[in-house]
Amino acid sequence: MLSSLFFYLFLDHPLQMYLLLQSHFKGKIPFHVCIITIIFTTLAKLTSSLDQSYEACKPQTCGNGPNISYPFWLSDRQESFCGYPSFKIACDGENPVLSISDDDYIIKDIFYSNHSFVLANAVVYHDKCPLPLHNFSLDRTPFSCSSSDHIDFSFFYNCDEEPIEYMHPYPINCASNASHHSFATFHKKVVEHMNYPFDSCQSPVNLPVDVAVGVEALWQMNYTEILKMGFLLNWTAQNCSNCEKSSGRCGFKNNEFFCFCSDRPHSQTCDHGTSVETSLLVILEIFKKQQWRFLL
Repeated sequence: MLSSLFFYLFLDHPLQMYLLLQSHFKGKIPFHVCIITIIFTTLAKLTSSLDQSYEACKPQTCGNGPNISYPFWLSDRQESFCGYPSFKIACDGENPVLSISDDDYIIKDIFYSNHSFVLANAVVYHDKCPLPLHNFSLDRTPFSCSSSDHIDFSFFYNCDEEPIEYMHPYPINCASNASHHSFATFHKKVVEHMNYPFDSCQSPVNLPVDVAVGVEALWQMNYTEILKMGFLLNWTAQNCSNCEKSSGRCGFKNNEFFCFCSDRPHSQTCDHGTSVETSLLVILEIFKKQQWRFLL
């Protein structure tokens, strides 16, 4: 019991610890021995067990793709407080996957410095005949699409007639037969004004694509290659740069932003005077006073 009390006082109440030691041993312990003992025990806290929240929010990876950290979090490898609810990521094999508008999207890269990331529809990586079935929507998400290269890539299924050549269609042969035709094309609003019976097709499915190649190269690609190029999204969340600069890891707990540090959670950064730092300052102040007392 006494040893537990000593350890508690060592870490958080160095002045009381010093007075207790002197009282318990009736002043027979030299002052410098007390100070050295307290300093070494206090420093031990820096290398002892790390804060659990700090450990839980260590960046993780699914195997392929980028490291996952705030504001994202991996549902099977990190705690939910390591990021925002809407930024939940799951591992699909070795790929990080984010669900948006009823579809899964593989995250190809994350640029934490400017709050953006690249993703592509997961169906194109899994199915032999990948067919996007839902329109892409960012409603009720913290994401936005702002790339200047972004254009819509539209899919038309089970049309009665073959697409017209000057529409520059991308045929979907695996979903077509002699009487029904499926294809994808850019600039849906433009081609809808052409002399083609789009009413005979199923409702179109629209997905964003960031075209990073020239027109000539684009015409040589097939629709799966275009889907794999993916597209860029931006996100909105509290900035984590100051916390990270102080060696912290950001999180979101009980609707509040936290900077999880090796000693404990902080409100913004790890630099706002930890309890260990405060203890050492108190110890040094005591030491200075005792030095003056000896000199006098």
